Amino acid sequence: MEPRHIKGVLFDAFGTLCRIESPRLPYRLIMKRWEKGAADCYQAIMTRDVSLAEFAGEAGLSQVETALLEANVAEEMGSMCLFPEAPRTLQTLRGHGLKIAVVSNLAKPYGAPFLKLLPFEPDVRAFSYEVGARKPDASIYWYAWEELGCAPEELLMVGDSLQNDCQAPRALGLHALWLDRKAGSLESENGHVIHSLQGVLGYLRIG
Repeated sequence: MEPRHIKGVLFDAFGTLCRIESPRLPYRLIMKRWEKGAADCYQAIMTRDVSLAEFAGEAGLSQVETALLEANVAEEMGSMCLFPEAPRTLQTLRGHGLKIAVVSNLAKPYGAPFLKLLPFEPDVRAFSYEVGARKPDASIYWYAWEELGCAPEELLMVGDSLQNDCQAPRALGLHALWLDRKAGSLESENGHVIHSLQGVLGYLRIG
């Protein structure tokens, strides 16, 4: 299918539409204390709709440690910002009648602050902590296309993870672009690589 037949664009959030300018890696302490190990902890953080305090309690953090965790998360949230080209790209796509969704692996505290950064509310959001699944699990992409009312071949996924935002969606029948901001792209991606969100407009042949 030619790009001009795309009806909607799915975007990843962090590393794609926005970034954290003051990263604090606040969940490291919880991961170190998590009884079932870091991998299980990461899965829980990304797919459970629970508060920071609840996770801290499950990990056995003290009140002081919990306060530090909350402060570090707050600092990260306060340093979130959109990439410069993101607003225009989103507004141009919306202006051409395309549906917009955000499909992202997120911990609960970051969802609402992220949405406030956007120039408009996306048509659909598939946040992992709300859906209960994280990329590259197929169910998070299914959720997005079903909520949009589109077939997978009518959608384009864009993101900075080669596996999560390019390879996995393409295996499910979506179009996909890998956003490689460091310009270290792989020739094997056959032209499905962009170095800025503006590349989405070029791929879709709109300005």
